[in-house]
Amino acid sequence: MKADVFDPRALREAFGAFPTTVTVITASDPAGRPVGFTANSFTSVSLDPPLLLVCVAKTARDYPAMTAAEHFAINILSEAQKDVSIKFARPANDRFAAVDWARGPNGCPIIAQVAAWFECSMHDVIEAGDHVMMVGRVTAFESSGLNGLGYARGDYFTPGANSSAADGEMGAVAVLERHGSLFPLGDDNLSLPSYSAGGGDPAKTLACQLERSGLSVHDWFSLLDL
Repeated sequence: MKADVFDPRALREAFGAFPTTVTVITASDPAGRPVGFTANSFTSVSLDPPLLLVCVAKTARDYPAMTAAEHFAINILSEAQKDVSIKFARPANDRFAAVDWARGPNGCPIIAQVAAWFECSMHDVIEAGDHVMMVGRVTAFESSGLNGLGYARGDYFTPGANSSAADGEMGAVAVLERHGSLFPLGDDNLSLPSYSAGGGDPAKTLACQLERSGLSVHDWFSLLDL
């Protein structure tokens, strides 16, 4: 057996250990109709000149139209757009009917509410096994400031929901004040009221607990890695 012959499923799972951003690649076909599909093999390449690339499977339904287009766009999905990713990953006659989108400066479909988008002129198409690498030169872009949607190990994740320390939980600690002085809890071993949790918003949970105790809660919470 050749050294570079592997079990495709095992190789896919190993590749999947690398977290990636989920994008929808879009363009227009020769008749001007929008085409697009979900892809996560995307990366920036160069700032000067501004280049990026995305890998496209030769088996993709819109492969001929995409690789022949003079311009294409990368839509980096936001963390709330898992449904958009799923729509564009499945075969459908009109994937664009279920999303809000508009034409970019060069006519490429730009999906609304994405984390960022880049419209590109086709710089190069490079053969790479069962895929091609489409290298684009950025001609227009916009960033919304929203978090991108991530993908790893065959599932989606959102960076904002996975920002806790790897070896601990997110927590909140309250500082209490009484008559101008700090007011810790306890008799002998004084401590500050705190709350930790593996998920959710510990600051809000702690605030609710204090309010149920009859305390007035102000905006002085700070998240900490405990």
